[in-house]
Amino acid sequence: MFDAILLGFALAMDSLTVSIANGLRYSNYGRKQMILSSFSFGLFQGLMPLLGYLLFLPFISYIENIDHWVVLIVLSILGINMIREAFEKKEEENKGETFTWKILLFESIATSIDALSSCVLLPEISLNPYLSCLIIVIVTTVVCLFGHLAGKKIGLLLKDRAPILGGIILILLGIKTVLEHLNII
Repeated sequence: MFDAILLGFALAMDSLTVSIANGLRYSNYGRKQMILSSFSFGLFQGLMPLLGYLLFLPFISYIENIDHWVVLIVLSILGINMIREAFEKKEEENKGETFTWKILLFESIATSIDALSSCVLLPEISLNPYLSCLIIVIVTTVVCLFGHLAGKKIGLLLKDRAPILGGIILILLGIKTVLEHLNII
């Protein structure tokens, strides 16, 4: 069980970073959005390894060759968009972006693509793969809840500069993912 919890924490780190960025970014990011987003991140982080285990285990080596580039592209687009919008002058009534279902789905998939390759670890964990993935869902959800709260607090301190920091965090996360896959870090 300890191995599944550790795997859950490891997989939750990308989602944690995006959770902090979302807390910084969105004006309508209240308790409901934080809980929904945290659960969505947790669900995708738990489902991807299970999906890989059930369907893709023999083919995972092919996916591993490109997954980090997809993550870099998606997170860079989100990050650059956050930074660009932070510098645009907006009318007072349009100030602050709103969080949508489309954004939630996009981020949940982007942060969980790497988790697909972790399916190779499931047979090594002494628990049933379904239970291991449930633990990943729970751990990621809890970690992301704390990330959202931290992002909101930081956002209150940084005010208008918060989206710039959030965008930089997303871009750096994408770069880190590629560097890890290339064994540079």
